[in-house]
Amino acid sequence: LGYPQITFLNYVNFLPLEIRRRDTGIIHSKAMADAYNPDNIFRKILDGQIPCHKIFENEDAIAILDAFPAVPGHSLLLPKTNSVDIGDMDEKSSAAYLQHLPKLANIVKKATGCDAVNIVSNAGAEAGQMVFHTHFHVIPRTKNDKLFRLPASAKEMISGEDAAAMLAKMQSNM
Repeated sequence: LGYPQITFLNYVNFLPLEIRRRDTGIIHSKAMADAYNPDNIFRKILDGQIPCHKIFENEDAIAILDAFPAVPGHSLLLPKTNSVDIGDMDEKSSAAYLQHLPKLANIVKKATGCDAVNIVSNAGAEAGQMVFHTHFHVIPRTKNDKLFRLPASAKEMISGEDAAAMLAKMQSNM
């Protein structure tokens, strides 16, 4: 593509100084994630200021190869709207954006020949989000690939009382 080679450290250098962390170049800070900062690496990719390896693009989203893939074919789906994470998007823009996720998942599966994919969005610093622009990872998976696994489910089913209490909290915040 004629792009200069970008190392992880150079990639991180595109991030504003205030969100860098000494060991990785990125701060995991709730304060940084509270408001959208348009000076993030994904916004710069969307604005054409930083090169990417584009899979497809439309009026709602862009699908790109992850610059530092966990495995070959690891891809990202970025919305063109400015939002910190999926909870920061309104229903209409999130629906327009997410309608393209099945397409990307199918492209990744066919291109890599993988058995399955993980579709992951780290929404918030405590969840591992490092770039505070909404994005979903599509990660090819194969049997015994030794990548991450979700934590095991609880050994016991949720009680009716605990479920009712949680539902009440959730429904009061709708």
